Amino acid sequence: MIKKIILLIAILGPFGLYFLYSWLLKLEKKKIPIVKLSIASIILLIVVLGFLRFYGDFDPSTKYSPAKYEDGELKPAENK
Repeated sequence: MIKKIILLIAILGPFGLYFLYSWLLKLEKKKIPIVKLSIASIILLIVVLGFLRFYGDFDPSTKYSPAKYEDGELKPAENK
């Protein structure tokens, strides 16, 4: 869930910050710089995807055990 939130912030963050900035300064007649905001959003998205790719702390050679019920409780999946 946190990964989805981080991705949404990376995509929508520059647009939200610009609109907040323009609202605070009451910039009504200024054109919206869609190209610059889109480029900033793409750069942030690439950075976030790279971070999430290398942030994983398990090795591909670990053994995966799926989620299961033990004693009436659901045990989450694990990488051992």
